[in-house]
Amino acid sequence: MTQIKELTINTSPIPRAQTVRSYTVLGDVGACFTVVVKNEDDNFYNFPDNVSYSTKPSPTFASTPVQSDLAEINESGFYTGTIVFPTITDDDKYQITLIPAKDTTLAKSFSEESIYNSPYIYQYDDPVITFSVLHSNAAVVEPSNITDTGFNSAVGKRVASTVSLSFPITLSSSNFVIARQPVISDFEFTTTKDTRTSGSGTSLELKNIEGLSVDMDVSGTGIASNTTISEIHAGYYDAANSTPDKSIYIIPSTTEVVNGVTVVSQDKGGTVVLNNSSTFVADRTLTFTGKGPDHLQTFNGAEITFSNLSLTIDAVTTTTDSAVSNSTTIPITSTDGIKAADTVLMTGIGVTATSPHVDTVNAGVSVVVSSAQTIENGQTVTFTGSSRSASVTGNVLINSHGTSDVTLTLNLDNILTVE
Repeated sequence: MTQIKELTINTSPIPRAQTVRSYTVLGDVGACFTVVVKNEDDNFYNFPDNVSYSTKPSPTFASTPVQSDLAEINESGFYTGTIVFPTITDDDKYQITLIPAKDTTLAKSFSEESIYNSPYIYQYDDPVITFSVLHSNAAVVEPSNITDTGFNSAVGKRVASTVSLSFPITLSSSNFVIARQPVISDFEFTTTKDTRTSGSGTSLELKNIEGLSVDMDVSGTGIASNTTISEIHAGYYDAANSTPDKSIYIIPSTTEVVNGVTVVSQDKGGTVVLNNSSTFVADRTLTFTGKGPDHLQTFNGAEITFSNLSLTIDAVTTTTDSAVSNSTTIPITSTDGIKAADTVLMTGIGVTATSPHVDTVNAGVSVVVSSAQTIENGQTVTFTGSSRSASVTGNVLINSHGTSDVTLTLNLDNILTVE
């Protein structure tokens, strides 16, 4: 009888791209075995080296069961083989099964079972960070998104990248003005969680609290307006053991058998305390909105820094329809984007040095300004302070793309006011 004493392979996470890893089997000289590799979809590695002819098939995983050719440990006391993990389009995981053959067994120090199942080897897709803009007013025409793809932080690789943001924004009607300049918390993302129990008050039990942060917004049926998270606790409130001075939360454990081994893990659920009393129904999906880089890092591990964020609106340029003589009414070819406001100023040849502001807009016909003007017919006049076109620019340094895709949406309602 011969024995196999060990199988070694690098089990650290694999990046998205095709990766080759060697494995080594240690044991007695002449020990025989075969190897099976399966992914999470129960597809089998095809072991291209099983084929004897020169043109070998590409490494892949397929539903047809395949195992390696019979292998034998040589006089050096080990056998080395390779596995080619293919490029993926979504996360995957793999397990290697070693099956002794002929009169070979597994050393008890190696495995108590008749075969050996390795720990899972995880392969992670490259996460994509998407930058977008959104306004609640349907007249706002949002531009295309900007995306950046990087290594999954679970793999351990960190390659910093810089993204230049440039979002041209237009209006199909009316006008907008700048409410304020953008700040990092204007970039928002959302995630959903399911409730665990029914009830009312400020303590909300969720089936999963991973990725949540204090001060995230909470919305959904039964949730009061302007509700945010005040506290987060792993586990669920233990009324029997809690006191007025100290709240106790119990974290349940879950047990499952994986490859004959009992695995105990902590429940991922917990309790969030809300700033507003609300009503909860079990198994209801709620939406949680994170704002800015701090919430994002807690959510999926991404590390980003914004700089040079800026919002500008374009001047409105048009021409006079007829000559103006000492009048505050200015006939112009278009009033699109012009707002009646003290902050909307008119300039141009013939316009007084102290730029008048717009008091009234007669849509498509004329504007009434704050002081009388004398301007020739066909003269170009410019209005600043309101518009139908704007631009948001800035830079983003991405030090880590995190562990999952995420969309950061600039909430234009915070910075652009539509008439």
